[in-house]
Amino acid sequence: MAASIVQNILNSFDTNSKEEWVVKASQDLKGKAIEDLSWQLNESILLSPYYTASDVPETDTAVLKESNPDWQVGEYYEITDYAASNKQLLNDLMHGLTAPYFSFNSTPSLEDLEVLFEGVGLEHIACHFTSNDEGIYLNWLALLKKRTIQASAYFHLDAAYASSVKSVHINASAYYKGPENVHEEIKNSLLVAKAMLSQATDKQLLADQLQFTFLVDNAYLINIAKLRAFKLLWTFLLKELNINVSLPFIKVKFAPEAYGEDEEDNLIKATSMAMSAVLGGANHLVVRPISSAPRSKRLARNIQLILKHESGLNKVADPAQGSYYIESLTHKLVNYCK
Repeated sequence: MAASIVQNILNSFDTNSKEEWVVKASQDLKGKAIEDLSWQLNESILLSPYYTASDVPETDTAVLKESNPDWQVGEYYEITDYAASNKQLLNDLMHGLTAPYFSFNSTPSLEDLEVLFEGVGLEHIACHFTSNDEGIYLNWLALLKKRTIQASAYFHLDAAYASSVKSVHINASAYYKGPENVHEEIKNSLLVAKAMLSQATDKQLLADQLQFTFLVDNAYLINIAKLRAFKLLWTFLLKELNINVSLPFIKVKFAPEAYGEDEEDNLIKATSMAMSAVLGGANHLVVRPISSAPRSKRLARNIQLILKHESGLNKVADPAQGSYYIESLTHKLVNYCK
């Protein structure tokens, strides 16, 4: 019933051809050529200022609808004082944090982890660890055994371990050089993944354990298309290697130069970048605070909470599907990076 109502509304609008759009746009530009608004992303990809239904490619993106639209709300913690960090962590978890990202200056002992996670229901959150120190992993397992619980954890280790959710990390952000080089960012990340999978004894285990970190910037539509294209190319790679197809786990953070000098302007940029990451299918997102003030940290977290609970973006898988511009750009990136 609802679908027919929507269709009736859509049918009430006149259908205009691409040629008609060009004529109208040229009139609005007062003689300026519409081609002047195109963006030459690289030597092979030219982005038009507009796309219509006739430009939508035949790329099958149905697999993107299989993703879980919800994402983990992340924040970074540089741990030096375990008791003080525990107090801050408990407060943040009470205010919307779901997936803290921990960095340590030395390997924490089991006793250190007990102090850090005192009063924390680990089975209800996802913990991320930046180090490839296997000692952290072993002490984490010891903590879970002592509490007799199971909990989600993500590590940057050099080998795949079935007892963690994700244990091997590929830093796609290392290949980031701005939106003009988005194709290289995707291609290099896939080449690294392919090399690792090809050499793995248990390809399926490694594929299940891999996670990727990408950067987003102020190129809103490119951010969305980049993450969508990577997910599609990842499924192609798994098929090529005869590995069960599943979507990759993607972590997203902001590019270092994404912010300017004006804090209020940066807050708008943060919202836009966060939204592009979510629309592209991020599984874990860290919104960088606009300053070191405690209020900025709360605002950064609230951006994600608003996108979830007020915008409902955690309810729809691949919400960008059907956008003429994004579908066309996704298709171009997929073809270029194959």
